[in-house]
Amino acid sequence: MAVPPAPARTRLSVGRAIGLYAVYTLVFAVGGGIGAGLPSFFFSAIAQEDTTQGDYFILYAIMFGVTGYIAYQLARRVAEG
Repeated sequence: MAVPPAPARTRLSVGRAIGLYAVYTLVFAVGGGIGAGLPSFFFSAIAQEDTTQGDYFILYAIMFGVTGYIAYQLARRVAEG
């Protein structure tokens, strides 16, 4: 049973590469901000304390990175078709 060959990739133009970089960066920042900001807001409201101080920043940095990366991968998958 032979595996079909992968489709040939076309080269990106400089303009398209810069545009995709800008879109991916924006998607990463917005996705990460929402993914870390909303839990921070709700946790702060439930705990009745300021969660912007102390050791919470490590948790929110990890949440930002993970959710931003997920948003980036989804945007990349959509852009590639």
